[in-house]
Amino acid sequence: MSESPNSETAEINELRQKVLSFPNNSFFRFSYAQLLAKKNHSEEAVEQLSICLKTRNDWMMAALLKAKLEISLERKEDAELSLIKTIELAKAQDHQDPLDEASELLALLKGS
Repeated sequence: MSESPNSETAEINELRQKVLSFPNNSFFRFSYAQLLAKKNHSEEAVEQLSICLKTRNDWMMAALLKAKLEISLERKEDAELSLIKTIELAKAQDHQDPLDEASELLALLKGS
């Protein structure tokens, strides 16, 4: 059973209000970006993730999600930069799964 449009809007508005009330809380902003991505509001999600990454430039999962959204928005050059950033962070933080995923996405992107 899918959510009604009103409950979807309410869910987005609730998190948006938290972000507005606590603009320096990166975790609220990241949760908001994840929800936006899930609800196919990719453009706004990328904007929120960019803010997250300005606050914490070592946030590997934010960089990876941003890259995936940029791919879906057909922003190849931006996606490549985000994937390279993700790969660097994954290596530095010793996270193999995100490293593998970002490397695979980058190879696919460069092959297209």
